[in-house]
Amino acid sequence: MSHRRWSLLALALAPLLALGACDQLGGIWERIRGGEEQGPGPAQLESVPLEARALAGSVQPQDQIAALLAPEPVLIAPGQILVGARVEAELAETATEMGLASNFVRSLRAQGLDAIEQLPDDVIQQVRSRAESEASATAQDAAQDVLGRLGIQGQVVVRPGGVVTIDLTNGVSPTALRMAQQGGDAATQAPIPAAIEWNAADRCPRVVTTGQLENDLALATRCAIQRLQAARQFEYVEPNYIADAGWERRPAPRPQQPAPQQPAPTNPGTTTPTTPAPTTPTAPRGGVPNDPLYALQWHYRPRGTGEGQSPGGAGFTTFWEASQVGSRTIRVAVIDTGIDTSHPDMRGSANIAAGIDLITNVERGGDGDGVDADANDAGDRCGAATEHSYHGTHVAGTIGAAATNDRVGVAGGAWDVTVIPVRVLGRCGGELADIVSGIRWAAGIAPAVNSAGQQIVNRNPADIINMSLSLQAPCPASMQAAIDAAVARNVVVVVAAGNKSNQAALYAPANCNNVLVVGAEDARGGLAFYSNFGPELDLLAPGGDIYADSDGDGRPDGVLSTRTTASGCYDPVNSNSTERCYYSFLQGTSMAAPHVSAALALLASQSGLRGRPLENLLVTRAIAPHPDAFGQIECARSRNATAISAGSATCGRPSGLGALDLTRALGG
Repeated sequence: MSHRRWSLLALALAPLLALGACDQLGGIWERIRGGEEQGPGPAQLESVPLEARALAGSVQPQDQIAALLAPEPVLIAPGQILVGARVEAELAETATEMGLASNFVRSLRAQGLDAIEQLPDDVIQQVRSRAESEASATAQDAAQDVLGRLGIQGQVVVRPGGVVTIDLTNGVSPTALRMAQQGGDAATQAPIPAAIEWNAADRCPRVVTTGQLENDLALATRCAIQRLQAARQFEYVEPNYIADAGWERRPAPRPQQPAPQQPAPTNPGTTTPTTPAPTTPTAPRGGVPNDPLYALQWHYRPRGTGEGQSPGGAGFTTFWEASQVGSRTIRVAVIDTGIDTSHPDMRGSANIAAGIDLITNVERGGDGDGVDADANDAGDRCGAATEHSYHGTHVAGTIGAAATNDRVGVAGGAWDVTVIPVRVLGRCGGELADIVSGIRWAAGIAPAVNSAGQQIVNRNPADIINMSLSLQAPCPASMQAAIDAAVARNVVVVVAAGNKSNQAALYAPANCNNVLVVGAEDARGGLAFYSNFGPELDLLAPGGDIYADSDGDGRPDGVLSTRTTASGCYDPVNSNSTERCYYSFLQGTSMAAPHVSAALALLASQSGLRGRPLENLLVTRAIAPHPDAFGQIECARSRNATAISAGSATCGRPSGLGALDLTRALGG
């Protein structure tokens, strides 16, 4: 059935929903549930508090899709440059200075890091730490020399992991700084973090004056990058790109509503993050969860068209019914906007461990400080007419940060799991330097350092890293190095493919190596219209479609998870509007990636595997193959897709091996 006919059906059902008659609403609910065993209906919903059931989301107009898929400029933080120290080249010299055996040093020169695996862990750490320190100091001096010859004053700072950051904003005029600003937030009187458009093809003039550089921060950034690259003294030189979570920020209809209260931030100098007090788990573990809104989470159902199934379901329910609900020994780091710790489905959740806020720019952080041990989502609004996305909270809820089977809100993919929030996305996005630090911190490779110079060490290194973010650029070398280092520690890195209906090869981290790239599938089991595609994709997972209503229940086919909002909230029992709600339907490859992270957590608990073997288990045992090896999509809702046969209304795009289907993994 065409999308237009589905939309007409949704419009026809709208009056019934508005009436709120129990028999009418109950019938719709039964169709959603697919039978009595699928969870509580309206009568049961009435017995839970409003905050445990109120939600937001409506089917969006089709005329918004073009703007959603429109290209966006590539942004960088002006005057911010990342330089890679030559750590690998320094390893052999360090080993010699430490008096290690000459045969080991020769092997190290010939084989690089592979030879280090022959040593005990403590010796490896000593060699690497010293090599990073020496190489970083050399890179710092070399960068200062290049800037001096260019006539630019810059602050050069060494970060953990051999990354050296350069800040040119001290060497430019106040006018140039103002020109780099994105504007202001009239609602909060706060300046928006500075950003400039970046075109890698632009070149620095052969002759440039100090005055020109002082009055044009974009020019100074471009010239400094090209001179640093020409020096050939660094592993890499690249701009500090600004990544985005890919969430469509819409105007908030009621800006007068107060923002949800956040807990007071922890002391920025705290070096030992605190974990929320655990709650007592609900017994028994397994089966169909009793969370009131679970019936609307089509994405967890078994894959199929029968009763209690969904064409786009990922099979989580089948796993749960086999008492496979995960383990808190499995750790998933969510590199995103942080977690809204005041959320009613997350307060005191035993599934949330201590995290970190790695946003160094105070304006971007929006919480009044820089790096600290408080990973609470302080929001990411970008301008006066937008609301916070609480994107990381939605992503983490799907993975399992939301307590499951507790008669509150929604279910998470893994009932038992340890979710580690790593906050790198703030107001108007997140900076590459912070994301790189986030990967290294999450994997336990390098500590963070707060403004007081204190180290914050991750005591719970991740088994799985989820990155539901993207930037339109070749894979940055700093990001690739961090990913490679994480994978070397047996971490599986799951990333979103991007939401521009474009080649995934154009977007990082989907175009990086050693990552599991996830595209989005809709509720009908097809490739979502917005999902990026191409040979980089490994698989599809439920990402939803808020512009469709395939089951005719009057609600969008989005992914329902945890997210606080005051926009479009209503009570599903009677369709009455509410002032605030804590659950929302969203769409995106950002929503698809956490399904895969949750599936990996369940498979790790079931099998005991980690790293590459765990990834291989997912790929070989938990994927429903694509027909004809292509993800299928309606030709009318795609751009430049190829029809699967002459005259067919169905098109195909390369989208990995198939779609996530956990039911297949129960065979052994």
